[in-house]
Amino acid sequence: MSQAGGGSAAPRRAPWRRSDYFDLGVIGVTHGLSDGFNNMLVPVLALIVADFRLSPVEAGALLSAFSLSVLLFQYPVSLLADATGRKKTILLAGMGLSAAAFVGMGWTGSFASLLALAFAAGAGNTVYHPCGTALTAERFASSRAFAISYQSLGGNIGTGIMPVGLAALAAAAGWRASIAAFALPALVLLPLVGARFADRPRPRRPAGGGEGRGESSWERTRRVLRNRGVVLLAATYTLRGMGTKGMIGFLPLLGAQMAGMSTPAIGLAVSLYFGMGAVTKPVMGFLYDRFGARSALFIPLAVTGALGLAMPLAPWEPALILLAALSGLVSFVSPIVLTATADFCDEDVLASSVGVIYACDGLAFVAPLIGGWLAGRFGLGASYAFFGLAVWAGAAVSTLLPRGRT
Repeated sequence: MSQAGGGSAAPRRAPWRRSDYFDLGVIGVTHGLSDGFNNMLVPVLALIVADFRLSPVEAGALLSAFSLSVLLFQYPVSLLADATGRKKTILLAGMGLSAAAFVGMGWTGSFASLLALAFAAGAGNTVYHPCGTALTAERFASSRAFAISYQSLGGNIGTGIMPVGLAALAAAAGWRASIAAFALPALVLLPLVGARFADRPRPRRPAGGGEGRGESSWERTRRVLRNRGVVLLAATYTLRGMGTKGMIGFLPLLGAQMAGMSTPAIGLAVSLYFGMGAVTKPVMGFLYDRFGARSALFIPLAVTGALGLAMPLAPWEPALILLAALSGLVSFVSPIVLTATADFCDEDVLASSVGVIYACDGLAFVAPLIGGWLAGRFGLGASYAFFGLAVWAGAAVSTLLPRGRT
């Protein structure tokens, strides 16, 4: 809002204090931990497979258990956070559950209990994106764009660093100790979030409120699903996720079986994949500003699909590491998807629209299952053919989006 007497000058913002930078650092590192949790099992998957003597289908089911819980809980958590205003409480409870589930994996002795813990870890970890982003926006209302960008960068740093650390510690102390050790930072971060951020409980609305004020969750969801642009973005992002999550999820098996890669080398490949995503996210925003959603999504996804098809053809370690890094360079299109969502939908359903897109992305849980079945029947090459074609299908859907920015 403009200030009286300010003329054409921009409103002056209060200078940032040390406490502001500290709070932004806390929420950014928490985002990094949450995004690291999303891929906690990937760098050590080959060790888990050897420990439990899993088939390719069972390995895929383990990865899918985490993604399935995201599909089931992502959107309800978003609605609950908006309805109650207790975003901090929901974030603390969810990430606490996720950390406890990962620590519990260190003592599990059966594949069934490992599956259950993976499902619980995924369910708990769904809270960060709806709650952490909203907490950041509320806490730093006068510098919202900078703050959200900074905490988003924290997520990429977490996904870039944690795989290397996980793989290195797993090589020295085993996968159980490695997973537990990288879940324990939650013991420090979550109390800090609890101390530095605040809930904003919403008052209960009386029945028969004013027009537009008492819109139900179902009515809001219907509005979102009637928006063709949002539906196409959700389909594009889901197909992209089915391909890329399978490509990176099965990379440990592909590297170990076909390129003879060690666990640290696999961790390096996974970290390069996510690290390149951190580097190129600003570029994705530029592509959207320059070309609009259709071209900005089609080109990176077309290249990503081709790289996925090429991965099983790489006969030696450096080539596979290079392909993983190049995939990270082009596959992280979330800035395009989220910015286009803001352009395509009404402001009062933006949070719900983003929640629908992330919930649909949870459908990617089927990719490891299908990939595991294909690997068991036809080999890993067939799995990667499916992953590459899934990304290409997402690229094809993106061509149905409007040209330019709407």
